[in-house]
Amino acid sequence: MDEELLAAFREEFAPLCAALAAAADLAAAQRILAQMQAMADGMEIAPLQARLRALAETEALAELTAAAPMLAAFGGGEEPAPEALAERGPVRTLIVDDSAMMRRLLRGILAGDPRFHVVGEAGDGAAGLAAQAELQPELTLLDLEMPGLDGLGFLAEWALSGHGQVVVVSSAAHPGSPAALEVLRRGAWAAVAKPSGALSPDLAERSGAEILATLREATGLAA
Repeated sequence: MDEELLAAFREEFAPLCAALAAAADLAAAQRILAQMQAMADGMEIAPLQARLRALAETEALAELTAAAPMLAAFGGGEEPAPEALAERGPVRTLIVDDSAMMRRLLRGILAGDPRFHVVGEAGDGAAGLAAQAELQPELTLLDLEMPGLDGLGFLAEWALSGHGQVVVVSSAAHPGSPAALEVLRRGAWAAVAKPSGALSPDLAERSGAEILATLREATGLAA
């Protein structure tokens, strides 16, 4: 993407994020959101387009204004410099999934990029929140269908006091599905589908590259 064009986009997008955060009523927030959607569509920034589409279905002013900082991180913030990425060390990553096999497969995928380091695992949403509080990860990989506190419940709590970015990896959240739109609305960076179910043995081969690419985007790393 042209750097000058991207810089101009950021210069115009950042004030819209600030205006959304300060919107006095739902109608005003929706008008601002429509402007943001038009800008994202013009630039073809796919993750931002998806997040804005999900927010467009929201009819609660508080949810829209609360989303402004997240949107600013998408389009209004500065990209980290390459030297800063090199100095910050591996991305501390937490895996939350009730399947031990899936956790192992995800660990294997992350091992393919030394810029990620798995600092912990959890088998359900409640344990995941506890691990987040203890480990302070920069990135969490989250399943949706888990016993006890599920992925959506995790996101509801994480939005209030959680850490880092969340990428959902779930067979229930294919791109464009209602579940995928819902997790975006709740603040997840992206939703990536498991290829053929929660225990799919071909995950690393079929989806490893896609998952790693998404995680790099979520954490500001170059592909």
